[in-house]
Amino acid sequence: MTRVKIKLNLKTKIIMPVKLNQSKVSLRFLKEKSDPMILGEILHYIWELLLISKENKNQIETYAKKALASYQEPLPQRSYFLERAKEIIENMFKSEEFKKLSELFEKDKVLAIYREPEGFFIEEDQIHDLRPDLIIRKSDEWIILEFKLHGKFEEAQLERYFSLLKKMFPNDNIKVYLVSFEPFKVELKYCKTIDKLDESSFSHPTQLSLFKDLN
Repeated sequence: MTRVKIKLNLKTKIIMPVKLNQSKVSLRFLKEKSDPMILGEILHYIWELLLISKENKNQIETYAKKALASYQEPLPQRSYFLERAKEIIENMFKSEEFKKLSELFEKDKVLAIYREPEGFFIEEDQIHDLRPDLIIRKSDEWIILEFKLHGKFEEAQLERYFSLLKKMFPNDNIKVYLVSFEPFKVELKYCKTIDKLDESSFSHPTQLSLFKDLN
């Protein structure tokens, strides 16, 4: 018998401006990070500030500098990271794909937004720790957003996010999106709807068979 315990901490809710704690990154950890990893972290931080400030495009450079402030010297690529982050975020706003992302944040439908909520579930005596980048709460729908620099991701990671919310909110619609910054793309990876009882109720754009047994 499979034993399942689930828990999701949704305390980090963004529905009003909040304070972001920005701790310094130690030089030891900095040496262990590649340039794409650092750039990805900077883009995550900028996006969070844009979300809180209701997408204030005029503050992109200011937000990028705030993100860079957490990295100690020596950081020879500081100017490179600043310019690349600005370029990527500006291209994001210009992209046709950005409309898809904006629609997910329609003010009249969003009840709450949770930044990096912590969750876990125990299945067959194994603990699975989860921390999706963003969860949007709507009246009858949960939307998970996972941000990546170049769209590379572990399929199992998104599947675990999807599975956890399905178990916790079986009567709600659930969608999982992968958002890549470069090139900017918003891609629906998993989806569960409650208005149909056929295979389309549990779907994956490329691997529908994964969820056939869940109906």
